[in-house]
Amino acid sequence: MSEAQGPYDVAVMGGGIAGLATAGRLAAAGRTTIVLEAHGQPGGCAGYFRRQGFAFDVGATTLVDFAPGGIGGELIDRMGLADLPAEELPGYAAWLPDRQVTLYRDAAQWHRERLAKLGDSAAHRRLWQVLDRLADVFWQATRRGIRLPVRTLADLGHIAGVLPLTAWPLVRYARWTVGDLLRSLRLRDDAPLVGLLSMLLEDTVHAKIDEAPLINGALGITIRGAGLSRARGGMRGFWQRFVARYRALGGDLVVASPVERIERLADHYK
Repeated sequence: MSEAQGPYDVAVMGGGIAGLATAGRLAAAGRTTIVLEAHGQPGGCAGYFRRQGFAFDVGATTLVDFAPGGIGGELIDRMGLADLPAEELPGYAAWLPDRQVTLYRDAAQWHRERLAKLGDSAAHRRLWQVLDRLADVFWQATRRGIRLPVRTLADLGHIAGVLPLTAWPLVRYARWTVGDLLRSLRLRDDAPLVGLLSMLLEDTVHAKIDEAPLINGALGITIRGAGLSRARGGMRGFWQRFVARYRALGGDLVVASPVERIERLADHYK
């Protein structure tokens, strides 16, 4: 636990991945920062717990898009954590009641697997074509700061502003759900396909198939393509290295410190 020294340029409420990533970027840019975390350790929904000398991941157990060129990769480069030890995962297996589907990171292998295991009709091919196109475009767009899901006209305008002209037709899907796409292709009752997509959406977007926004869902369904890796030592190992580097950059982290009130004064907050 660190004692607050203050004053700080920025105080961040919550030491999960979003809070500490924000604080880490600011610290790397020379800002004085403090993170206040209510729990006894950082991590939030990408954290861990310890029992009898062992550490167990909870929530997120892998790092997404931490390869060179990804959002996570840019973060660790910015903070000087490029030597973070992590193992790239080639994919994982999904067990359905009547079949096993291997979700490969390699695009060509995944293309062959899904057609062989989930159907090779024109409708199935069209489904994957739309999901792949959305994923290709919006993985790049998320790296340029767009907000998903689309909630306002301003969000839509921002998306249109960062997309290449050739991708503008995809904006028509901004208000669709994954279920809408399946119904448009008459695949909503395809039990194996819907079972796999439902599992992926619950795991990544945390929404049911008829509620998950299509663009977000496409990113969640194709998340392996952005790169999955597992830090050496699990999430505990990741946070130990991350926090150590954050503190080396001058940042403060105070755990077991719930924030009950924030007051705005004339020129600062307390």
